[in-house]
Amino acid sequence: MSKRFFSSRKEWLSLVLALLVPVYLEVVLHLCIYQQVNERIIFPILFGLSAGALIFALCAVLPPRVGKWALCVILGAVTFYFEIQLVYNSIFGEFMPISQFGMGAGAVVNFFHQMLYGIWQAMPMVLLLLAPAVATIVLAAKGVFSLPKLRWYRPAAAVAAFVLLHFGTLAVMAAGGDGPYTVYGLYTSAGTGTEVSVHNIGLLSTTRLECKYMLFPPEGNEQAELTISLGTTDYDVDTTEYNVLDIDFDALEESTSNEALKALDRYFAAEEPTEKNEYTGMLEGYNLITICAESFSSKLIDPERTPTLYKLATNGILFENYYGSWGSNTTNGEYTFCMGNYPDMSRSKAAASFFASQENYLPFCLGNAFTREGYQTWAYHDYSGEYYSRRDTHPNMGYNFQSAGDGLDIEINWPSSDLEMMEASVDDYLSSDQPFHAYYMTFSGHYQYDWNNPMSLKNKAMAENLPYSEAVQAYVACNNELEKALTYLMERLEEAGVADKTVIVLTNDHYPYGLTIDQFSELAGYEVDETFEKFRNSFICYIPNIEPIEVDTYCSTVDILPTLLNLFGLNYDSRLLAGRDILSPQAYDMAVLSDQSFVTENYGFNAATGDVEIFTEGYELDEEDLLWRQTVIQNQFQSSLDILNQDYYAHVFPDGNEFDDEEEHNEEASMEVPFTDIPEGKSLDPITFLWGNGYMDPISATKFGYDVKTTYVELLDTLYRMAGSPNMDNTWVDMGSTRPITGKYLNCVKWASSIGILCRDIETLSSYTPLTRVDACVTLLRYAKLQGYSDAVDDEALLAQMAAQHPEFTAEQCRALHWCYNHLIIQGSGGKILSIMDSNPELSRYSLAKMVYHLWLYVFDGSQG
Repeated sequence: MSKRFFSSRKEWLSLVLALLVPVYLEVVLHLCIYQQVNERIIFPILFGLSAGALIFALCAVLPPRVGKWALCVILGAVTFYFEIQLVYNSIFGEFMPISQFGMGAGAVVNFFHQMLYGIWQAMPMVLLLLAPAVATIVLAAKGVFSLPKLRWYRPAAAVAAFVLLHFGTLAVMAAGGDGPYTVYGLYTSAGTGTEVSVHNIGLLSTTRLECKYMLFPPEGNEQAELTISLGTTDYDVDTTEYNVLDIDFDALEESTSNEALKALDRYFAAEEPTEKNEYTGMLEGYNLITICAESFSSKLIDPERTPTLYKLATNGILFENYYGSWGSNTTNGEYTFCMGNYPDMSRSKAAASFFASQENYLPFCLGNAFTREGYQTWAYHDYSGEYYSRRDTHPNMGYNFQSAGDGLDIEINWPSSDLEMMEASVDDYLSSDQPFHAYYMTFSGHYQYDWNNPMSLKNKAMAENLPYSEAVQAYVACNNELEKALTYLMERLEEAGVADKTVIVLTNDHYPYGLTIDQFSELAGYEVDETFEKFRNSFICYIPNIEPIEVDTYCSTVDILPTLLNLFGLNYDSRLLAGRDILSPQAYDMAVLSDQSFVTENYGFNAATGDVEIFTEGYELDEEDLLWRQTVIQNQFQSSLDILNQDYYAHVFPDGNEFDDEEEHNEEASMEVPFTDIPEGKSLDPITFLWGNGYMDPISATKFGYDVKTTYVELLDTLYRMAGSPNMDNTWVDMGSTRPITGKYLNCVKWASSIGILCRDIETLSSYTPLTRVDACVTLLRYAKLQGYSDAVDDEALLAQMAAQHPEFTAEQCRALHWCYNHLIIQGSGGKILSIMDSNPELSRYSLAKMVYHLWLYVFDGSQG
């Protein structure tokens, strides 16, 4: 048999090399990273053998000499790929998804020194992986092995071996069960993350599947299914008792042919919302500063070394069982913190989730939520805004965003100074009497931890004598820059007189992956469990002048946003977020990690291995509880993925204005309105404000003229009255007359012309000239500028894009549209700014009332008129 198939031992050796080198790479990588094996190691081995058979088949169809060197090149390329993943893992503590290879150039530029350091640190493992590739090249050069001459049956047999090994491995997997966290379940699910996948089926198969799903994304029924049976479908959803919005999911499902959107509609209709509770609205009227702190750990907090952090961490609401979900990857941790949803961790993702969200409608992000309440909203980062595309993503969350070199006048370093960022930014929001929300993504605590780190070196004196190794000392030192920044912030809040009304929230983006587990244990002062305990962290929620409130509910990063929305009494729908209000009776009481592992009081589940670890002595695992929690988490990750990829919130809120809770801002809101032409569900606040104050007249005693087209002069008349002209009786106005500008409108037009807010030619203007959206925006902006308000917009680059794409609009018109959109005076379709340029509709009287009311509410802060 051997003589028929191969003519020499040299030819047999080529087959052995092709088969065993991939197996060697998989096993050695597994041992280097996980430092242990279990029965699941058989699957990387079998898939490695099948890959080797395919490699041999490819080389066997070539002439022997060419085939020999082709084998060397292919095995060398595979080895190089394993080396890349090994070094990446040694730096970041996780494997790199194929979708992130597009960031390769940026990573090399920004992480070059860290990359070299990572290679040096991992050198023994690098050499171990490199050994078979080097040996193969040496053996080829010395003629120790050779490829056989081409015979059809040789590559055919190799292909047959590949098929048998591949499908045989799948059969073995399936025999072990097809549940959600079985190996077969992980293999077949498009939603399996890279880290869990490599752990269970190896790097080669993980890469193959990620390429497959990227090139051929799952469609329709191929998507992972949401389990709808978990929610309680018979409860009475009362918006006064639950954190919900008035959403007709049945109507939404009927309105679309998109199966993914339909599935989400059905799923959320069955989800149980969270109840409003004793903490709902507790912080209404407070300012809010949120901080996503680079590589922060609660193990840093010390009453003597970090007195400000200690003060923040021990006052307010104390979340005793909080876990940061992420082991590395800032953008994923930041996304979870800001969105209340999980990023796309699936094999089919083509880009980072923050980048993918930059044109989505994001109503629940704090920037957008607080903007609706009339707050000024700012976001800052002390590195380039191009990295992770923050200059594009953060304005979409409702923030005026500034980064180093792009609005933030600080020195760019690796890492840069959090203190300098704070010094350069606080005046933006403290210089105004308007309430504020500011968001910071810090940088000073970034890896690597040695005295070459500029922030570590800057603070070396406070850490070099601590009883730690150099890496831990350097970690403490660079994070002292955050302590300084917070100290400065607290001082400025006190000076401005707003410290008593400002809440500060702080958590980490991810575990400090630049420390080994031994170094992290050194900082902690005890041996830290690498599976669960290392993720325990702080969700600091500092509230001045209250008795500390201790909360022992288990929770994680995704739960922060809904908890804050509830505390500040902001309108949101708790069914539409993966996170849960931690203070609600419906909190899940578990901390979820990025690989879908979770921690409860009694036990933890390791999704990578399928193992359960019992924490409470005498506790017996409830299999139903385990399955329920697994299903909840799978639903959370899948719904988060679909919300992102389908722009689901734009589907639910197509007008972008369903969140107005203007009644709370308008003392006239409860006024009895006699008009019968206002459709049910439409806000009466614009009408009660304008009609109630005599700024607009109805068309009759019983009709306001809700859908009657309005005129340009009526806008001028409304502003004229708001500016202090004598109020006029609420008498009937003949909107259909075609008279010139005389009588009632003469004074307001003269007034508008004299102060320069008139944007129409007065020679052609008449009492029946229609009011268009563009004319309204230009006039309102001119009027606001006269009152001393800035015409600045939050994204000058986008403004330029708007002007370039729509030359039919003047520069002033583009700015006015952008400015009015920024200040919630107008809304775009699905909440998207560019949609406001698609048309220039004539406005109704209700639209006029709403625009002027929003100018008063959101720009003038209810103080004009």
